[in-house]
Amino acid sequence: TPPRPAPTRAARRRRPPPPPRQVVIERMIDSFRKRHGLTAGSVTAAELARAEELVRTKFATEEWTARVP
Repeated sequence: TPPRPAPTRAARRRRPPPPPRQVVIERMIDSFRKRHGLTAGSVTAAELARAEELVRTKFATEEWTARVP
């Protein structure tokens, strides 16, 4: 498809400015909380150790990073 023309000045004036970045982040967190039951917490030492092990044994390997689905 051909590229879309740039918006006219009138169209730019009608378009509201985007919300500030922090507002977007807060809305995304709130939405995730409502949909999936997000709760405040922190990563445990065991979770961090498991994540580091997965990086070492799976995600940082050539097999994983060169994989084309």
